[in-house]
Amino acid sequence: MRGLIIKDLLFIKSTWKSLIIMFIGSILISIALGNFLVTICILPIMFMTAGITTFQTDEFFNSNSFYLTVPLTRKQMVLSKYLFTLLMFAISTYVGVMIYCFIHFGFDQANRWANTDMLRYLIMMEYGAIIVDCFFYPIIYKFGCEKGRFVLLSIMMVVLGIFSVLSMVIEWDKIVSNITVLTEFINKYGIYVLTGLCILVMIGSYLISLKIFKKKDF
Repeated sequence: MRGLIIKDLLFIKSTWKSLIIMFIGSILISIALGNFLVTICILPIMFMTAGITTFQTDEFFNSNSFYLTVPLTRKQMVLSKYLFTLLMFAISTYVGVMIYCFIHFGFDQANRWANTDMLRYLIMMEYGAIIVDCFFYPIIYKFGCEKGRFVLLSIMMVVLGIFSVLSMVIEWDKIVSNITVLTEFINKYGIYVLTGLCILVMIGSYLISLKIFKKKDF
C-alpha cells in the first residue's frame, strides 16, 4: 500500500512546472491586491486537488487491473487514496505555513500583507477541499472519471437550478442578514465545525467507496 501512495506522490512531482507557474501568477495577483492570501493558499489547494487527478492517471493506464494481480487487497487500494489525501493535507499545511513565514518575516513586518487569520482561512479551505474530495471519490469509483464528471455536472446544475428557483421566492433582506450571522459564526467556530465534519465525511466516504470498489469488475 505504501507503494501506491509513493506512486501518487511521484505524480505530484511530475507537475512541478505547472505548480511554479501557478505560484508565480498568485504572487503577481497578491501584489496587485495588496493581500497575500492567494499566494499562501494557491499551492496548498492545488495539492489538495491532486487526489482526484490521480484517479485520471490510474484510469488512463488501467492501473487497477494491474494492482489486483499483485498482493494488494481492494481495501488497501481504496485506503491508499484516503491516506494520500491526509498526507496531502499535512504537506499542503506545511507548505502554506512556510510561504506565510517567508512573506511575513521576510517582507511584511507590519502585518499589512500577511496575518495569522490567513492561516486559519488556509486550514478551513483545506478542510473544504477534503470534503469535496470525499464527495468525488465514491462517484469516481462508481462511474469512472469521465462518467463521474457528467454525474457531478448534473448534480451541480440541479443544485444551481434549485437555488435559482428559491431566489425568486425568498426575501433578499433576510438572506443578507442570515449570511452576516453565518459569517460571524464561521469566523468564531468554523475551524472546529469543519474538523468534525471532515472526520465524519471522510469515514463515510471511505466506507461507501470500499463497498462500491469491492463489487466492481475490471
